[in-house]
Amino acid sequence: MEVQRIIAGDRQAFEQAFRTHYRPLCAFAGKYVKDGDQAEDLVQDLFFRLWQDRERMAITTSLKAYLFTAVRNRCLNAVQAMGRMRPLDEDLHDQVEEGARAEEEHTARSARVQAAIEALPEERRKVFKLSRYEGLKYQEIAQRLGISVKTVENQMGKALKTLREELADLLPLIVLGLVWRWLKGGGWG
Repeated sequence: MEVQRIIAGDRQAFEQAFRTHYRPLCAFAGKYVKDGDQAEDLVQDLFFRLWQDRERMAITTSLKAYLFTAVRNRCLNAVQAMGRMRPLDEDLHDQVEEGARAEEEHTARSARVQAAIEALPEERRKVFKLSRYEGLKYQEIAQRLGISVKTVENQMGKALKTLREELADLLPLIVLGLVWRWLKGGGWG
């Protein structure tokens, strides 16, 4: 796994992660800070810290999810610091309020999705989590749980159907795929 290789000091894995994620992270940061140079500085600092503190890292998600979350947090801190350094103009104030509302909505949606998953019957929930959280293939799930691949397929299909029905009023079906990716650890980006 990419994260373990970086933690172990594999410079090639780190450089590959940098090449893969640097530009998308800068674009993502730019949406928050509205300054390309500052966005790049924030992302560069994140990668510097990632390498410098790699042995103390406790990353429990995918590297991509970790990086996007870390960049978002750094951007929010930077926007907040800008507000302390100078008075906010109306546009920036509106953007911060909009960002806070979006963050609250995101948190509420995430909690609702998590609650829907936890409400699944136990075996179905186990199959879903092994697939989406741990990224296991159906064959691996079947072996781990001591059930057939067909049972895994059936349970996964039923889980997805239930979640689509439970969350239909919350998200359009196309966006639901993004939620699954987020739950899997891929983040929103």
